[in-house]
Amino acid sequence: MKITDSANELIISIPKGVFDISEIQDFIDFLRYKFIVSKSKASDNQIQELTDEINNDLGKINEKRLKGDS
Repeated sequence: MKITDSANELIISIPKGVFDISEIQDFIDFLRYKFIVSKSKASDNQIQELTDEINNDLGKINEKRLKGDS
């Protein structure tokens, strides 16, 4: 594994077969989350409200899936 520091970006090289693609995607998603949060001007309360709304919506979607609805 190697990190290359260029003028505008960091490049992470990982040999194939070390991690599942899904694990790498989870890591990239985490980095993207950290980047977005670092730029956010939302208050902790606003973030919590949005999180609750998303979780509620996901709960409804998953409930429909479990019942076999589309």
